[in-house]
Amino acid sequence: TCVKGRFGFDFAMHRDRLTTPMIRIGWVKRDGKWSWEPSAEQTAKWGRRNGPWMIVAEEGQTHKRRPKFNPLQKLPLLDQPLGDARDRVATPASWYEPFREATWDEALDLAASQMLRLRDTNGPDSLAVFSSAKCTNEENYLLQRLLRAAIGTNNIDHCTRLCHSSSVSAMQRAMSTSAASGSMREIETESDVIFILGANTTESHPVFGAAIKRAQKRGAKLIVADPRRIELAQRADIHLQMLPGTDVVLLNAMAHHIFAKGLEDVKFIESRTHGIDALREAVAPYRPEMADTITGVPAATIREAAELYARGPRSATLWAMGLTQHHTGTDIVTTLLNLLLITGMIGRWGAAMMPIRGQNNVQGASDVGAIPMSYPDYLPVQDPKVRKVFADEWHVPEERLSLVPGLRVTEIVKEGSPVRGLYVMGENPIISDPDIAHAEEWFHGLDFVAVQDLFLTETARYADVVLPGASFAEKTGTVVNTERRIQLMHKAIDSPGDARGDLEILIELSNRVGLPTPFRDSAEVMDEIARVTPSWRGVSHARLGGGGLQYPVEDAHHPGTDYLFANDFPTADGKATLVGVEFLAPAELPDAEYPYFMNTGRQMYHWHTGTMTRRATGLDSREPTPTFELNPIDAAEMGILDGDPVRITSRRNSMEIAVRISNRVARKQIFVPMHYREAAANLLTNPALDPYAKIPEFKVCAVHLEPVTRRGERIGIDTRSERATESDISERALVAGDD
Repeated sequence: TCVKGRFGFDFAMHRDRLTTPMIRIGWVKRDGKWSWEPSAEQTAKWGRRNGPWMIVAEEGQTHKRRPKFNPLQKLPLLDQPLGDARDRVATPASWYEPFREATWDEALDLAASQMLRLRDTNGPDSLAVFSSAKCTNEENYLLQRLLRAAIGTNNIDHCTRLCHSSSVSAMQRAMSTSAASGSMREIETESDVIFILGANTTESHPVFGAAIKRAQKRGAKLIVADPRRIELAQRADIHLQMLPGTDVVLLNAMAHHIFAKGLEDVKFIESRTHGIDALREAVAPYRPEMADTITGVPAATIREAAELYARGPRSATLWAMGLTQHHTGTDIVTTLLNLLLITGMIGRWGAAMMPIRGQNNVQGASDVGAIPMSYPDYLPVQDPKVRKVFADEWHVPEERLSLVPGLRVTEIVKEGSPVRGLYVMGENPIISDPDIAHAEEWFHGLDFVAVQDLFLTETARYADVVLPGASFAEKTGTVVNTERRIQLMHKAIDSPGDARGDLEILIELSNRVGLPTPFRDSAEVMDEIARVTPSWRGVSHARLGGGGLQYPVEDAHHPGTDYLFANDFPTADGKATLVGVEFLAPAELPDAEYPYFMNTGRQMYHWHTGTMTRRATGLDSREPTPTFELNPIDAAEMGILDGDPVRITSRRNSMEIAVRISNRVARKQIFVPMHYREAAANLLTNPALDPYAKIPEFKVCAVHLEPVTRRGERIGIDTRSERATESDISERALVAGDD
């Protein structure tokens, strides 16, 4: 297991766990109907949705103490104890003041009644659901079933919109697929070349990262494309350290050189693809010398990487959010798909195409329909024949199921959105959505919010009703990993207090809104999923013991599928489509006022919005404080020492955060982790959206840095000198003590 699985499971027993349903004070039931009747005192004190807390933008302005140590530089610990992680990140007691404890009957009755009220008075599209990549397939299936069959809208989405939706858009257009073609074990044991783009695998996917290290040890060549000098970049045979947002130029230049050297797989192109002539024309201007001037990667290095990848003979292609979280994310992934298709690096054992997934069930949640344009198995909601299949299975009239694709996460919270009510299961959009200040303000205007979660998150504190759900350890169900492997997990412990399993909550809520839902357990839900999901037709809980099954699983005797596309693609004629892409610059670039590129992402010890990992004692003790990475020369020029507080300002907002001096980032670039409410990266990020996938541009925005204090000047270090290296600045910073 990775560090989170081995040392970070104690969040499930954290004292912050929600143990009983809660209703916002002011909701009353009279004559069988719920109404919002706050007292004058409550209205004056908190308004409709506020409470005794700082909004995220205000919290971003608070002073941040310097970190106790810098794991990237292996500095010694200081003497001061870190303290109890539970005291640092526990939900403040005051956050509970706007709520009262409720019975399950009250809470579910309120949720069901308000969902039906909004449906009947404002129309089905006035409701939306955020589903969860941390919940099981069975739970995600039931939630989309409830929304579509009982409410009549397709407004359901989850965090895939913010991570790999542009991969899905590009893969659907090119190959009519949405999942990895191969298996992790083939990359470890068979691939000759491993090309990793925008994926910090050893930190974000450490078990797979270890497999890649083993592959390199047996002789596989490693190419890494990343603006940061991450661990795998340091290990790589070739590191393509391009400027942020210039991926299209880099990949088009590699394709240009492959054509120029005659390294393309002519037989594969002729028999398995369309559009080769248009692609040749599209990449013709992208000579490696031209790419050098835009990307910053030397032309010779681009040529070397292109030849190594094309000659393989078995090259695996892996990517993650460094490619996808751009307003041109679909274009970037498209150029990568062009590269693997013209070299024939797909459909063979050892030549895997793999968008590396992050959350434990982000693949499965999409597979079972928690996305606005598709039913389970990516069957389109616009197709009347598909609609009939699901209407018959769910025993509802066909006209109940909408033929109109729903709104995506990033569209639901836009100005002018028709959404008036929101049901959130296991997501924390106020921290994870782009432009947090807008997202938090948008919640204030909703008529009704219900949240089903483990903790009173930054989102849950704005809810009308809070339903305490179950952690991974308290449920039985299935998840799907990055290689399409469906795996069964079993309940190990009971939920605390009166908290219920998420499946149990959704079954009862479905019945209360008038959708017959007779399931007794998750195994019965899986049986229905298999009936309506062609690629899962042979899946059942009984068959998932041991290592699980990789879909497609065609029938009850099928062994699963190790790799896909050996003979054709799931398109009308079995061929993939090559799509030429022109480079478009990031939506905003640095200038004199905002001279730095800001990039965001994950740290090894924390996860997403930190809701769980910051309540895991060992993990939080390792990374207790929000910090951002800054190149040591930039730090020296600004007079900044390791741990100093710095104000980062973008064109949208500003926040204070401590600096971590590191050679991993290039000059005039910074890296900000996404996990910390008190220094929320998405206060600053650009909400510009990809036109196809509607994914925001998390990876590139322009910022200005301003030291809050200059500790170096106070202790007499000449930090302005370029001779002040990363190590001596850091060592002397220890002398300065802690503010």
